[in-house]
Amino acid sequence: LQALKRKPDLFLCSNLDVKAVFQCGVLSLKFPEAPTVKASCGFFTELLPRCGEIAPVGQVVHENGKVLLQAVLEGVGGQASRSLMDHFAEILFALNKHCFSCLSVW
Repeated sequence: LQALKRKPDLFLCSNLDVKAVFQCGVLSLKFPEAPTVKASCGFFTELLPRCGEIAPVGQVVHENGKVLLQAVLEGVGGQASRSLMDHFAEILFALNKHCFSCLSVW
């Protein structure tokens, strides 16, 4: 999360597997530890607005966003603590704002 905030062009590096980072974030949403889930939610709320400006991020979100949406809905549906609902809502808001056309298909 801090790397994304401070140096977003890191995601343009050819050595970075953006898909693997994305999948790790999705898996982290399902962890039982609230701080981990909170950090993962923060990662996605920083990542999603960059879909339009960083092509590798946009491509990964376009191809794998359905998995993210599913993980968020599972968390909201009862897998995550109620104290984390605002953080999941931020991801949904970011998806709606920055990936609306894909969100309606997913």
